Amino acid sequence: MLRALIHRARQILFWDQARPLELFSGLNLLSWAYLLWAQPELVTRDSYAGFQALGAPVWAILLLSIAVVQLVPVFWTIPRAQDLRFVAMALASGAWLMIASSFITSGVSTTADTNYLLLSFTCMASGVWLAWISRD
Repeated sequence: MLRALIHRARQILFWDQARPLELFSGLNLLSWAYLLWAQPELVTRDSYAGFQALGAPVWAILLLSIAVVQLVPVFWTIPRAQDLRFVAMALASGAWLMIASSFITSGVSTTADTNYLLLSFTCMASGVWLAWISRD
């Protein structure tokens, strides 16, 4: 039983090079969705100003949707998973870019803007890689 569990965990985490990033990004998007849903007043702060146009609940639903699209092919084998993984990485890259730009434009000095910008570019590069290997 333990051996089967370890084998399944290795399959989920190390199926290919993009899998750990998909898991990391998806789980982080879930935490952002939860944060914005549970504390919608956060968007009134300067560092979250980019979220004010749509409001916290709408952003929470969008981020939750992207996280689900990103995590489904990580945990379940589905048809056309490679194409879905590419689309999910593109959506995640856009979400992380939006989060980074919110911190960048706020003028608040923090490392979040650089970290989320790097995560956005990493998701973008991984999405390109996923599209490339799906055509092989």
